[in-house]
Parts: sequence; structure tokens; C-alpha cells
Amino acid sequence: MATAIAQQSRASHTVLIVDDDPGFRSALIDLIDIDPKLQVVGSAGDASEGAALVRSLRPAVCLCDVRLPGGGGEIVAAEARRSAPETRVVALSACDDLNTVMGMIRAGAISYMVKGSSGDEVLDSVHRAVRGQASMPAAAATAVGARLRGRDEQSQDKVILLRNVLDHNLMSMVFQPVVDMHARVPIAFEALCRINSPPQRPPDMWFADAAEQDLGLEFELTAIRLALDHMAHHPDGCPLHVNVSPAVAMAPQLAALLRGLPPGSIVLEITEHTEIDDYPALLAALTPLRAAGVLIGIDDAGSGFSSMSHIVTMEPDVIKVDISLVRDIHLNKMRRAMVGALAEFARQAGPLVIAEGVEVEEERSTLLSLGVTAAQGYLFGRPQPCSCASPQAGEPLAVAASA
Repeated sequence: MATAIAQQSRASHTVLIVDDDPGFRSALIDLIDIDPKLQVVGSAGDASEGAALVRSLRPAVCLCDVRLPGGGGEIVAAEARRSAPETRVVALSACDDLNTVMGMIRAGAISYMVKGSSGDEVLDSVHRAVRGQASMPAAAATAVGARLRGRDEQSQDKVILLRNVLDHNLMSMVFQPVVDMHARVPIAFEALCRINSPPQRPPDMWFADAAEQDLGLEFELTAIRLALDHMAHHPDGCPLHVNVSPAVAMAPQLAALLRGLPPGSIVLEITEHTEIDDYPALLAALTPLRAAGVLIGIDDAGSGFSSMSHIVTMEPDVIKVDISLVRDIHLNKMRRAMVGALAEFARQAGPLVIAEGVEVEEERSTLLSLGVTAAQGYLFGRPQPCSCASPQAGEPLAVAASA
């Protein structure tokens, strides 16, 4: 049960205690009350209660058990880092194994104490946390230092690989048609990036590493610039879909790159590999782009963070149904119901629905019966270089089996 304690008038550093053992929690409260410079302002017995109190109380220090009901101490530490960055989290655990220590540090804990430490050690750890200083058992500190040094080396290796791609122009673009499923003719093309450098792995892993190493903006803009270089080779009336993360969608460099393009010629597919924290900022950044004729798409609807509330908030021009809902849709009534609901929503609200990953005729006919008329997938064409991917609008595409 979460408890907020009324603060007394004395000057002190505030402390929140989160532990699922009532006896240990009470003992910590008694210990903290001994120190005239510290004041307990609340206590909680599980992760969700602890996270809520961190948000509302914003204590100077949070003493937090690692193993908590409701998701563990990492939930509380991550919430402190997100909504109360001034709160220093001191993790408490019955053991000091490296994986547990690293999990809490990654989540945002500054210190790590093993339960059974003396009262003086606990109080010293709290005061060090107030000053922004870390503390943990010597063995754990040595192991954590070694692990962090290893992570630094891995980070440097990633930067070298990423810079090699950027500096030596090792990106290329392929294009996959989006088709009208009735006529099998292209109505748009999606630009897809390929990385021509070892190690061989999916492009999304390269982009994830780039974002992690603060190269995400440069990586994404380079890919978009390459895609735009091919626009002249695409048939008139077929907009180009390009993928962009929310962070890059808000960057002024993207707006500059898209300036002057014909209205309706670009669809920005907003990818969501992480949850969007600031919708107002994203929508504000997209407003002038929309005014200039840039269309907005929601990628991978039905998976990850692409919920219905996300779609309603974004008010997209295009909704792309994730492949996980399209695969074998003719065999699964739940997928049919979900896609049918999206199609009906789009019929009333206006956006175009595009099914991703259509590979067999049965999927095509089922989607058409649900009201989805546009799709992309191997049934209609694989991603290809620009010169191979651009038949004239109105010209039927070969079925993938014969391509």
C-alpha cells in the first residue's frame, strides 16, 4: 500500500522507500528518521505504487527494492529518470549479481546496496546519493566497471561501422510498389534502404544503432535524400513513401529537405520503434509540412505502439496495416475482424488503408472483401532498384511468382 507522509517544517532531504517486505520497509523508515537531515515522505510496496509516488513526491532519494511486484525496481528507477530526474535511486537487493546490478543501473539507479548492510552504510549511501555520488559493494563496482568499459568499446566499434557507411556512401535504395488490388496497378512506391556493408543484417538494426550513437538524424536524412534523388524516375501521380522516426520528423533539417516538392508527392511514414512521449510537439512540427502538401502515414498499424489512440491523435492520410495482421488473414477471423474495423474506420474518417506483406491470392481476395483496396507485398512486386520498379501508372504489374 502506498503512503505519502506529510512533510514537517524542518529542513531535510526527502526520502521515498519502496519495498514489498512490510517489516523491512518499517525498519528503513525508523532508520531514516534517526538522521535529522533526512525525512521519509512516503512508502510503497510494489512497482506501480512506487512509480506513482516518485512522480507525485519527487523525493531527493528513493530507496528501492530490486525485486518488486508489478514489474520490479527497474520500473521505479525508469520512472524517476523520466518524470523526476532530480530523484536519485538507491537500489536494494538481497544479492549483488552483475546482471541485477546492471539492470538497475541501466534503468537509472545511481547506487546499489545489498540488504544486510549496516545502518551506517545505508545512511551513508543515501547522503552520497543526495550529493550525486554513487556507492555499491566493491566486488559489484569492479564487475560493473568492467562491463561498462566493454560497452564503451562496443559503442566505439558501432560508431566506426556507422561512419564508414556514411562516409563511403554505402547506402542504396530499392522501391516496392503500392498497388490498387483491383487493377494491380501501382498507385505509389515505398523507398526502402539497403546497407551495403558488413556485417550483413536487417536495415532496421543499422538505424537502431545509429539512433543509439546519436547518428540517427544523419542516417535517416541520408536515406531520405537518396530516395528523393530517384523521384524523377517514378511515374506521375505515384507518391513516394519514405520512413521517418518521430524525432527526425520534428527536425528542421527534414523540413528543409522536403521544401519545394510538389504537393501530394511525398508520404512520410512515421515509424514507432519507441513510444512517442510528446504528441503536441510532433503534431506542431508536422503542421507546416501538411500545409505544404506532405502526406502523413502511420506505419505498422496494429503492432507495437501503433494503437487506435495513436491513429486518432495523428489524423493520418495513410494507414499501413502491419504484416502480422495480414499474414494468413483468410484463415484467421480475429485478424479479419481487426482489419475490417480499420477499413470501416478509414471509410468514415478518410485515410487510405494499405495492407503490408500480401503474398498469396487468398490474402488479396479476403482484404478486398473487407474493403481494403490498396496493398504492397511479394504478390505484386518485390523491392527493386528504381529503374526496375517503376512501370507507368495504369500499367498492370506482373505477379511476384513470375517476377
